[in-house]
Amino acid sequence: MDEMPANDAHDQVEIQVDQTSEHNFWSGLEMNMAEGGVFVATHRPLEVGACVRVEMRLPFDQEPVVASGTVLWTRPHSEENDLPAGVGVQFVDIAEAAIAKVRHFTENVREPLFYAA
Repeated sequence: MDEMPANDAHDQVEIQVDQTSEHNFWSGLEMNMAEGGVFVATHRPLEVGACVRVEMRLPFDQEPVVASGTVLWTRPHSEENDLPAGVGVQFVDIAEAAIAKVRHFTENVREPLFYAA
């Protein structure tokens, strides 16, 4: 997969993913990060199906991981539970080098959430 150009017409989302952030990577049960994505904790309204460009800062790298994706699901804020509001963005276009960085993060810093498609 190729990294997408910086001047596309997608919504822009910038996040920092670390050991304690509410943002986290998710993957299918087969751990294929190219088919996974990232949970973005946000109150910003994004519709299911929206195209987004995500810049993710990981704790071990100065350069952000850049990917394009599609909003697969949303979780609105709720007073009934402590779960953060946000969106699940499925990767659509992410470079192999970026996948390697995400894989390094999920193997050494914080395991991904598992999501049954």
